[in-house]
Amino acid sequence: MANPQLETFLAKAKADPELLQRLQACANLDALAALGSELGHQFSGVDLVRHQAEATLRLGEEDLAAAAAGVELQGHLWLMRIVWA
Repeated sequence: MANPQLETFLAKAKADPELLQRLQACANLDALAALGSELGHQFSGVDLVRHQAEATLRLGEEDLAAAAAGVELQGHLWLMRIVWA
């Protein structure tokens, strides 16, 4: 289920280049949630993971194939990547 606070924050971020830069500086999703909290939006890093998972499930086959190939999809704020440790 979507978190309205997160949805509002993401819409604000998409429209604000300065805020997008601040998001890019976040080390992880919990840091991104802390930034959201600073700006009056209550959501967690887990909410962000859930949001991305739900958005991914709504993609069509062509967009899923592009994402698997590493293509950045328009409208998404971040990309997931595999890190082998």
